[in-house]
Amino acid sequence: MKICVKFLLCALVLFSACSVQYQPKITDMELASSIKTLSSEEFQGRKPGLPGDTLAARFIAGKFKKSGIKMLYNKGYQPVQLVTGFNFGKENHLKSVKEVFNLGEDYEPLFFSANKSFSGRLAVAGYGMTLSTDSLKWDDYQNSQVENSWVLIIDGVPDFLTQNKEMKKQGDLRSKVLNAIDHHAGGILIVTLDFNTKGAAKTAMFDKNSAPYAVPVMKISQKTADIILDKQLSIAEIENRIKTDQKPYFKKTDIVVQGEASVLPKITMTQNIVGMVPGRDANLAGEFVIVGAHYDHLGYGGAGSGSRMPDTVAVHHGADDNASGVAAVIELAQKFSHDKSNKRPILFVAFTAEEFGLIGSKAFVKDPPFSLKKANAMFNFDMVGRLDSAKNLTVGGVGTALESRALVDSLVHGFNVKISKEGYGPSDHATFYGENIPVIYFTTGVHDQYHTPKDTYDRINITGEKMILENAFLLIREVANRSKRLTYQESGPKVGVSTRTDLKVSLGIIPDFAGSEKEGMRIDGVTPDKPASKAGLLKGDIIIAIDGKKVGSIYDYMARMKAYSPGQIISVDIMRGGQKKLFLVTL
Repeated sequence: MKICVKFLLCALVLFSACSVQYQPKITDMELASSIKTLSSEEFQGRKPGLPGDTLAARFIAGKFKKSGIKMLYNKGYQPVQLVTGFNFGKENHLKSVKEVFNLGEDYEPLFFSANKSFSGRLAVAGYGMTLSTDSLKWDDYQNSQVENSWVLIIDGVPDFLTQNKEMKKQGDLRSKVLNAIDHHAGGILIVTLDFNTKGAAKTAMFDKNSAPYAVPVMKISQKTADIILDKQLSIAEIENRIKTDQKPYFKKTDIVVQGEASVLPKITMTQNIVGMVPGRDANLAGEFVIVGAHYDHLGYGGAGSGSRMPDTVAVHHGADDNASGVAAVIELAQKFSHDKSNKRPILFVAFTAEEFGLIGSKAFVKDPPFSLKKANAMFNFDMVGRLDSAKNLTVGGVGTALESRALVDSLVHGFNVKISKEGYGPSDHATFYGENIPVIYFTTGVHDQYHTPKDTYDRINITGEKMILENAFLLIREVANRSKRLTYQESGPKVGVSTRTDLKVSLGIIPDFAGSEKEGMRIDGVTPDKPASKAGLLKGDIIIAIDGKKVGSIYDYMARMKAYSPGQIISVDIMRGGQKKLFLVTL
């Protein structure tokens, strides 16, 4: 009965939203209706994988169809595949000579583990770290290889080295796993001292990149480790010895461990919603303008979701982020469909999975309905519903076309406009800027309710958003109707300026943050006059090794680059068009 009532409520919400009188003009009523519906409880925070994601997609598609625009792809739906988590397979097991261990209670495979079994002797390698700096020489493997062995290592860093920056850089799980693999480990056991905190395993947080390693990798409790070690020594003794001697610890044993890891990616199918208003000038019909906004949000929040209140599990309504942007695209689609004033075609896109790393917009540029070489500009609306009393409006990307600043100055009025020239930004327009397409980005900025359950409809300034859209309509129409295309120019880096302090060097590339490649890390962009560009690396190359050491993902790439300093020359193996190539890069 509860299920039936819930779906009835959903149906009523959809019906009431769609029953608002259609108006070709940009109206307060329709803006309010769309934002209120998309940010309602029934839409569950619009996280891909939840029913609310499908409800939102249907709602947007219905609005597009009602406006009369032409639906592209499959009736307006462009399928997008997304890895949203992982499940444990039935084959998982871990046992020593004396005991069979329980999944979840004694051990868990990590989500980036290989799905394979392995049996071998155990080698203990302290904290599993190897580094050589001016201030610290440390090698838990003591120049030994561990072929055909399980390697047991302790999570974290030694207590007396917690303030050492170089040690802390190498102390993350992936760096330790990579180091063990470099030493030819057949399997890896990571002792997690707080594994059984509150009766549940503290498994590494899924980080939206599913690239697996080539060996089974498991977290185990301290109790499990001590049972495996079979009284030959204990984890506490190993820690105390390292602390007392202030030296690494390594020991090969005759202890045999047998285990198998089975981790299955949780694949979610979601979708972009795409429609088009055809252009009325046959001479410009081959070019087009893109108007977009992302419709996904954080669902119920929780740890790892991106919520700023990670301990609160509740609907993150996302009224401003980004129901406001989607409502803007819907209103603009309706107005352009009615006016038919655009000479160039205009594509209207509601992107999915922006919060997962611009996945929806990346899927669009990977499989566009028309060649992106014909894209004249991309307009992005993200959080445009909170215009304040001072009427502060940020318009970004203004430096990405020679003509953009003059157009914005002449057509956007009535606001305290803050101009940002750079094309990169924390939203979907960054994807298009990476494709050398001029972008313009509208936002009223972040606020205290950003990425919390408090980003609700009642806080939206509907009148203010309507003002923004009336100005944006004029700007989009002007760009769609100009006799000449906008003149693209690079304005700022094509990837955000990193706040990381643990990398001394950079290749000067945009890595594929989504982990699209099964083997290696794809380069999504190359910054001119930086090391990669000077060496001849190109966008689309897939890095598979650095100095002969395997790179399987962005995490491997970051871990490898930690070891280098400016002025060093490194070798980079890449795949290009199915062929392996080697480049020497001066950092």
